[in-house]
Amino acid sequence: MPTQITIKSDNFIKNHLLLPMFALLLLELCLEFTQLDVWLASHFYNVELHQWPYREHWLTQTVLHKVGRYIVYAIGIVLLLCWLTAFRSKSAFYAYRRHLTFLLFASLAGPFIITYLKSHTHIYCPWDLALFGGNKPHIRLFDAIDDRLTVGHCFPSGHSGLGFTFVSLYFFFLLVKPEYKYQGLTAGLLTGFIFGINQEIRGAHFFSHDVFALAVCWFSSLPLFMVFFSRQFK
Repeated sequence: MPTQITIKSDNFIKNHLLLPMFALLLLELCLEFTQLDVWLASHFYNVELHQWPYREHWLTQTVLHKVGRYIVYAIGIVLLLCWLTAFRSKSAFYAYRRHLTFLLFASLAGPFIITYLKSHTHIYCPWDLALFGGNKPHIRLFDAIDDRLTVGHCFPSGHSGLGFTFVSLYFFFLLVKPEYKYQGLTAGLLTGFIFGINQEIRGAHFFSHDVFALAVCWFSSLPLFMVFFSRQFK
């Protein structure tokens, strides 16, 4: 059976909303406006050859990008099947049907929001930039946008977002098995950053793109958790 716990609203909001918001915003601004993003990316770009050496590498492109994405999709299908069976009264998951519903919605919310933002933002991938042999300008998060520019289809990072969507496991375990909540958080952070660093090595994203993807996944899971389990708060 799920663990019945009471959550103190003030502490929860401070630790899960205010502190993460401040930390992620500070990190995002630091990456965007100190040129740290560009400096990090430059380590993976070969100036002499004018190319990203690991863009098409079997490990970065095939294993960590393509196969990694399919593994996340497979996990999503398993979650969907567990959720569907949870509504059968004799199912082992019956007592967890609300928790699984939350986990399914929270896991989908981040990637869907990221996909929407990618189709509307004018921030480009490193491999598209004139800085790295491309033909696009380097546009930061709060820069003015020229109306003639096309959509960048690069911000936030979609691939790291697939990994960061697992931070929803933190909230899931917070009520189901509180002793495993940090393992759930670690799973999401580790997967997201592995996917993200891989894309940075390929020249597909800046680190700030991954940080923003993490913020989207965390702050889409948080309000859903508070809505689904509002009775747990006091």
